[in-house]
Amino acid sequence: MKVIGLMSGTSVDGIDAALCEIAGSGESLTAQVLDFRCFPWENELRERILRACANECDVREVARLNVEIGEAFARAALGLIEEHGPVELIGSHGQTICHLPDNRATLQIGEPSIIAARTGTTVVADFRVADMAQGGQGAPLIAYADWVLLRDKTKNRVIQNIGGIANCTVLPAGCDLEQVRAWDTGPGNMVMDECARQLFGVSFDRNGGLAAQGNPASWFYRDLGRLHPFFAQKPPKTAGREEFGAAFAAGFHTVKRDPHDILAEVTWITAYSIAESLRQFAGFDGDFEMIVGGGGAQNSTLMRMLRDELPRATIRRHEDVGIDSDAKEALAFAILAHGTLHGVATGVPGATGARKAAILGKIVRA
Repeated sequence: MKVIGLMSGTSVDGIDAALCEIAGSGESLTAQVLDFRCFPWENELRERILRACANECDVREVARLNVEIGEAFARAALGLIEEHGPVELIGSHGQTICHLPDNRATLQIGEPSIIAARTGTTVVADFRVADMAQGGQGAPLIAYADWVLLRDKTKNRVIQNIGGIANCTVLPAGCDLEQVRAWDTGPGNMVMDECARQLFGVSFDRNGGLAAQGNPASWFYRDLGRLHPFFAQKPPKTAGREEFGAAFAAGFHTVKRDPHDILAEVTWITAYSIAESLRQFAGFDGDFEMIVGGGGAQNSTLMRMLRDELPRATIRRHEDVGIDSDAKEALAFAILAHGTLHGVATGVPGATGARKAAILGKIVRA
């Protein structure tokens, strides 16, 4: 089955669109990416999305954004369809503008009925709410795809995604799905990106080059609980802009210090919070294999800091195991949509804390 996976993450960089070929189901499922594109947001629309994420607009604007984002997601899917031909299914994560796990509330917009109507294709969307209805946190959701694609019979593995928020999936050697655990470790690129914008007028720190010129005051932040109570919480746990958005970042970039030092500091906090979370909760000693994906995998300064914090771990990128880091999350939502269409429960209670594994997503027919 040919499936397109669509998503836009917490960094709101653009729409990731992956054309995938999927065969089998459950633990025998295989998937490969045939083509991948990222369609950047238009600046004006991106700013409106960010204002919605910051609760700086009214409900009428959210309704308008739901339509406009749906149209943008449809154009992204059509870009692949026009080049490669029809597909049988589209999985759309949409754009998260609010995620309140303590209230069992979440909102992803980008109307799937529009995507289905424009493409003439069945769409699966709104993945998080079924898990939250079962008492879960609705995130992280890609643990099922990590288990399908990356479990190993003999190696303990941690699959570490570093998007706007960083999240990990823990895969003990030879694990079945019930043994899989996953959680958000804290900030990923979100705080770094905001500090890069405020201090240097760039959208992100390309390859970590700016942070590499500074020195983090890391001795002060060894107790991460002083920065935010999220770090002390035990999994399952999930985070978003509510915890690590502009307000959190302002605690760094508004301080009168060398801008390079500030960027080095927030880069180190991402690396240290990942490593510290794994030390506390992964259940492994230091000898495991970490496979890193997401935009943070392209930041060589962050990757160096991560290796410094986890000297006994073997740290690789998704490309080293045959997966495009940029396409990984879109591929994951293609896999989840495929499971939904076939009645497979792809929720992972060990990741979200749900009472039982749910069939995720709502099916919208064209």
